[in-house]
Amino acid sequence: MNILKGNIVSIKQSDNLMLVFMDVEGNLFNSLLLENADENRLEVGMDVHLLFKETEVTLATTDSVVSEKNSFVSKITNIENGKVLANITLDFLGNNINAIITKGALHGLKCKVGDEFRWVVKASEVTLQIL
Repeated sequence: MNILKGNIVSIKQSDNLMLVFMDVEGNLFNSLLLENADENRLEVGMDVHLLFKETEVTLATTDSVVSEKNSFVSKITNIENGKVLANITLDFLGNNINAIITKGALHGLKCKVGDEFRWVVKASEVTLQIL
């Protein structure tokens, strides 16, 4: 599980749908949530952990244009090859971000340790944990 520490800077809500914006060391992330239950009420100024699975992280070349706002460029620090999948580790502000991709995608992108790649995670795949 990828975990980043952030601070809620803005919340937009419509009915049971919330778009929460968090600052992570000067980088803006967002999370799309279905409701803001009373027992876990999110508020601007709260510190939270952003959680997202390795299988929800997509890799692209640094010059790729994507519609998702959770899109950042980081350097590959490790590649673990399996028979079918590869686990790519990227350094994002001193935090390890892991992406699990197919070996075909790994070879197609020509990923190597030391290369910079864009990593993307959809807002609907980011879960928040109140600290």
